[in-house]
Amino acid sequence: MKLPNNNLNYPVRILAGNSSGSGFVIGNDDKNNVYIVTAKHVLYYQDTNTKEFKVFSDKIKIVCNTFSEPYEHKSPRIYELNLSELISDNNLKCHSSQDVVVIKFGSRKEGKIIFSKGITLLQEAEGSIITYELSGSRKFDDVEISNDVFVLGYPSSLSSPDMKQINYDLPLVRKGIIAGKNFENRTLILDCPVYGGNSGGLALEINLDTSNNINIHLIGVIVQFVPFVEQWQNTKFPSLFNTSYQNSGYSIVLPVDFIVGLIDEIEE
Repeated sequence: MKLPNNNLNYPVRILAGNSSGSGFVIGNDDKNNVYIVTAKHVLYYQDTNTKEFKVFSDKIKIVCNTFSEPYEHKSPRIYELNLSELISDNNLKCHSSQDVVVIKFGSRKEGKIIFSKGITLLQEAEGSIITYELSGSRKFDDVEISNDVFVLGYPSSLSSPDMKQINYDLPLVRKGIIAGKNFENRTLILDCPVYGGNSGGLALEINLDTSNNINIHLIGVIVQFVPFVEQWQNTKFPSLFNTSYQNSGYSIVLPVDFIVGLIDEIEE
């Protein structure tokens, strides 16, 4: 199945100091608000001494692309977000134990977005921001194992700029399946590889309804890859081990349930 081109507008690139990751824009039909979702580790690092989470940079940039039918790339729209202002106005929420952040981007009014305080437009562009409406998402319990899935994001760790294989300011799509569920952690496991930079991107599940209509559902945010762990033991010195980690091709998605919870906190 081919994704409609406007689906490529959902993911955004996030630049936070030396950190680069993905995010996506969703709309909440009930309250007419618009949000940006990403993984917590895209914006925050944990201090090795105090164990406190600190932002990579107080000001971050969000790059929003606009694509049309047929596929055509135009200059992106770029915003600067002042995280201190967003936090003080209760427009940025981090989950206390899960790797997800939700930012209130603004409110929709008469077809336009009134941006939250602390958000500045740095570069205007043609087209409009495309949001995935939250009402079309599927929560953890409704996701079906073996359904097809698409992952959208900005895997900045692939290739090298010198090789000129990838435009790092354009999103890439991967396709896989829902491989399983971790009921203890309430996470989804995809048979779909992700890499550095994909974190914070979105996963879209494809399913058929009872009338055989194809539906596309947001199911969550990319947070990790699953490593293949290999351990070698020194035969001469058995107490010595060497452990290596490689990308297994499986990945972890934090389901929509956690995103909805943070949105509810902001809207309360």
